[in-house]
Amino acid sequence: MPEKILILDDEKPILEIMSLFLRRKGNEVSCFSSGTKALESLRQESEAGVPYTVAILDVSVPGDRGARELVGPMKETNPGLKVIISSGDSVEGAMENPSLYGFSASLKKPFRAADIDKAIEEARKK
Repeated sequence: MPEKILILDDEKPILEIMSLFLRRKGNEVSCFSSGTKALESLRQESEAGVPYTVAILDVSVPGDRGARELVGPMKETNPGLKVIISSGDSVEGAMENPSLYGFSASLKKPFRAADIDKAIEEARKK
């Protein structure tokens, strides 16, 4: 089933690769390098009645809000949103136990296309 996916990452190549892969699978994808802009888009789309179904958030966005700062406000705005934390590092347990931190799944960098599919599938189950 196609998803409406929001991706937040400060690395442009990661945004491009993830977007390309997810669009090829038939998903609608919006990419952001700013946590503030991502949250604004999420609010606008929810208010318009066309909410995102999945968000993949980088744990840290230099000079802005990352996954840990956004998961709460995003889920308040869109309670049905499946939020996936993404990082190349272990972040205070959030990558190993995402549900304890409000996330539906985790996606460890570097990743392959199959890893993205697996994270989205895991998130759908929660």
